[in-house]
This record gives sequence, C-alpha cells and structure tokens, in this order.
Amino acid sequence: MKNFTDEKTLLREIKNGNGEAFEFLFNSYYPRLRGYAARFVTDEEAVRDIIQESFLRFWEKRDLIEAVSISSLLFAMVRNACLNYLKHLQLVEQHNLEHLDKVVGQEELYYWDFNLSPEYTLLYKELQQQISLVMSDLPSRCREVFEMSRFKKMKNREIADALQISTTAVEKHIAKALARFSAHFKDKYPLDVYIAILAWLLSE
Repeated sequence: MKNFTDEKTLLREIKNGNGEAFEFLFNSYYPRLRGYAARFVTDEEAVRDIIQESFLRFWEKRDLIEAVSISSLLFAMVRNACLNYLKHLQLVEQHNLEHLDKVVGQEELYYWDFNLSPEYTLLYKELQQQISLVMSDLPSRCREVFEMSRFKKMKNREIADALQISTTAVEKHIAKALARFSAHFKDKYPLDVYIAILAWLLSE
C-alpha cells in the first residue's frame, strides 16, 4: 500500500476518489480513534460501529471537505457520534460532561466545544444565529428537507415518503444545504470552529 504521509496529498487523493488513500487513512487513524471513543463509550461493539460510520460519512461527504486538518475533523466527528450515541441511550446530558475537560494530551484539542465558560456560551449563541441565517437563505424545499434530516433525525427514505419526492431529490437538497453551510462558515470563523461545524454537518 502506498504511504500517503503528506496530509494535503492524502486529502486531495481521497477527494479524487482514491480508495487506496482512504484505506491508508482508515488504517492510520483507526487505533487512535478507537482509544479516543472508548473514553466516551464503554461498549466495544458500539465503538467499532461509531468509528466505521464516521469514516463512511467522511468518504461519502469528501467533496465538502476543504483544507482542514484530517486529524481534527475525524476526532470531532467521532466525538459527535459518541455524544449522539450517549444521548440516544439517555445516559447523559450535555451539561453533565464537564469531566471531559480533564482529558490530557493532544486529544484535549477536540473538547473545546464542551467548555461551558461565558466565552463559549456566547460563541454557541452566535453560531446558532449564523445557522439560522443560512437556513433562512435556503430555498424552501431545501430548508424543509434539511430540517427533517438534521433536526428531526429522519432518514432519507422517510423524508422522501413524507414529501412524496425521490430519495435522489432528498440527497440533492441535503448536499446543496451542506455546501451552503460549509461555504458560509469556512471563511467567517477560525479553523477550530469551522471544523466543529463541519463535523456537525457530516453527522446525521
């Protein structure tokens, strides 16, 4: 297998659909991501599923990824997936996660959005306003589909049946909305904020 040690080259090859580059990415990051996810989720099978699903979404949405740290984005995606898993189990609420700030090492960089300081509270409010701004600028059907997908957590087939459109049309509306969000946040905020938003966009 070719060694894609340069991250920019690796991302470019993945965006071009290079399966070998994606396999290199998976093999390179899987061990660290598994250890990271295990800090959130104790079920080993669930951890495997979370990581594999995160890689799958990375591959499926690779066209949206522009000039970001692959490492930062993958950790953010896995973190979000773990949080969603825990919320689904109704084991924790977001405000009960203060202990995660105590994690040390490189991975602590990916806990910034659990910080409950006034500074980040203001950032959350600002981001919510910006998200609402992008949503209001979307065509009505595109906005409706995106809300059903991201906020009501409906599957593409469920959305298609509810709106009596094809799943292909649903996918196109979601892709259009994601591209609008990505373009809006890419140049407006620092890289770490953009990565967090992008990780959210790549999650269902």
